[in-house]
Amino acid sequence: MIVIGGLAALIGLLLFQRALGMTLRANPRSRIPHFRNPLAAPPGSIGLRVLGTALMVLGAIMLAFVGWYWPLVILLLGPVAAFFAIFAHNGRVARERRR
Repeated sequence: MIVIGGLAALIGLLLFQRALGMTLRANPRSRIPHFRNPLAAPPGSIGLRVLGTALMVLGAIMLAFVGWYWPLVILLLGPVAAFFAIFAHNGRVARERRR
């Protein structure tokens, strides 16, 4: 159960980050809002996000039997990484606009 839960969480995290990468590439010159939809959402990115989130939650539930902190770590890892990726993208867009 630990291995399957860990794999589900890892695959979910990778799918979630892949969807974010697709969205960042579809909006190279526009800022990505943190709590709203971006200007352009590539086809398939929302489905990947949903599938990735579902797998992360499934993995976290399966790992909840191991220890209390693992589900917290897994469920926070994806959104925290996405926040920093969006923050870096928006900073790059702002620097390009200043030129």
